[in-house]
Amino acid sequence: MIEKYIAGSDVGGTWIRVALSPLTLEKDSIQIKQVKTKKENKYSISSQICQILSELIDESNIKRHQLLGFGLASAGPLDLKKGTSFNSPNLGFKEVPLKEPIEKEFPDIPFYLINDCNAAVLGIHYFEATEEEKDNLVYITMSTGIGGGVICNGYLVLGKDGNAAEIGHSKVAPKSNYKCGCGAYGCWESISSGTAVRKRTLDALKNSESNAEILLELINNDKSKIGAKEVFEAARKGDILSREIIDECVFYNKVGVGLINDHFDCKAIYFGGAMMNDQDLLFVPLQKQFQTESIEFTINKPPELKITQYRSEIGIMGALALVKYKVENNSVVSTYNF
Repeated sequence: MIEKYIAGSDVGGTWIRVALSPLTLEKDSIQIKQVKTKKENKYSISSQICQILSELIDESNIKRHQLLGFGLASAGPLDLKKGTSFNSPNLGFKEVPLKEPIEKEFPDIPFYLINDCNAAVLGIHYFEATEEEKDNLVYITMSTGIGGGVICNGYLVLGKDGNAAEIGHSKVAPKSNYKCGCGAYGCWESISSGTAVRKRTLDALKNSESNAEILLELINNDKSKIGAKEVFEAARKGDILSREIIDECVFYNKVGVGLINDHFDCKAIYFGGAMMNDQDLLFVPLQKQFQTESIEFTINKPPELKITQYRSEIGIMGALALVKYKVENNSVVSTYNF
C-alpha cells in the first residue's frame, strides 16, 4: 500500500516553517524546515513555501500524488475565500497572495488556508489538550503580535470570513495613546506584545523620569539594542522603568484573558509565542491571578492556564492537524467551509 502524506506551513512575520508528515501524524515522523520570512515582494512568501515543500518531497523520496492536502497557517487577517492575507501589520504588504500561487505550483493537492492561531488551537487539540479540555479550548500567542484561536462546544470558531478570535485587536485601553500596527489605538497587541514592549520602552526613555540605569547599562547606552528580551532581563535585575513596562503588560494580559473567558467560558487557555520565554515575569503572575482572585477580571469560573510544550512550533503542528482533520472528516473542523 502506498503511504499517504500531509503537508503544512506556518507563516509569520519573522519565520516560515514547512512540514511534511505521514497521515498518522506521529510526532517522531514530522519533518520541519524553517527559514527567515522574505518580504521582497508580495509573492516572496508563497515562493519560499513552494521551494521548501518541493525540497521536503524530494528528500523524502515520495511523489506529489501521495499528498492528501496542504494546510497553510498564516498571520491574519485573512480572506479565506480569496486566499490572501490583507492588512497584516507583520507581513510587509497590504495584500499577500497565498492560495493562488501555491495551487498553481501544486494543482492537484487540496489547499486549506487558516489563521495561524486558529491552526494553533487545533494543534493543541490534537497533540496536548486533555479530553476534558478539548471541547472548550483557547490558544493565545504572545510574540511580535498577539493572536488567538478558539474551540467552543467542540467546534473551531471561525466567523463569517474566518477571522474570529482576533483577540490582539481587542480594545483593552480605548483611550491609550499607543497606536497598533493595524492603525487603531488601545489594542491589546499595542500594549503587551513584544513589539509594543520595545516601542513603549523607547517612548518612556524619552518622556519618563523613571530610573532606567540598569537597562541602559545592559545595552551600553545603545538604544537600538533594546528589545523585549532586554527589557525583561533588566526588569529581573531591578530596573525600575523596565519593571513598570512589564507590570503594565501583565495587567492588560489579565484584562484580555478575563474578556476571553467571559466571552467563551473556556476550560483551558494555552499560551505560546516567544514572550513565554519570560514566563516567570509574564505568565506566573497571570496564572496566580486566575487561581486566586479571578473575579477581579472574569465573572465565569476561571480556566486552567498552561504553556504549550511546542512553543513556536504549535502553528505548524496545527496546520498539519487541520489537514488530518479535514481528510478524516473530524467534526471539530466542520465549521471550516472555505
